This record gives sequence, C-alpha cells and structure tokens, in this order.
Amino acid sequence: MADADGRKITLDEFMEMPLAGGIHKLLEHFNGGSFMECHLKVFESTGVWVDELVPVFQRFDAMVALRDVRPEAVR
Repeated sequence: MADADGRKITLDEFMEMPLAGGIHKLLEHFNGGSFMECHLKVFESTGVWVDELVPVFQRFDAMVALRDVRPEAVR
C-alpha cells in the first residue's frame, strides 16, 4: 500500500496513523459492524480471508460505533 506520497507503509504503521478528516464523512453512511460484515460476505462468496484487514476493519467499525450521532443543534 502506498500513501499519498507513494511511500509504502506497513499495516502496523497504518494502525498508528491518525485518520484523515474526510473519513468521518464517509463513515456517516455506515452502521456499526459494516466493515467486518463486508469482510465476512467476501469470505462467504469467495473463500478469501485477509487476516491483516481484521484490525483495520475493527478500527473503522469502532469509529462508526463511537461517533456522535446527536444533531448539531444539541452537541
């Protein structure tokens, strides 16, 4: 995987990085568990499982589950 500058990073490096601000807009369209659910569906249909993606998807799912869903007016 290459970052915006074309530098390859490891999965551990990715897990340590702060996420880009735009990811929060994307995550507004997902429900908790969506990323792991997708991984499971891919496995069920193809037999492919990528262990290295589990912590990544868990991190994204946790961000979705922990986001503040209150309307702006009451935050």
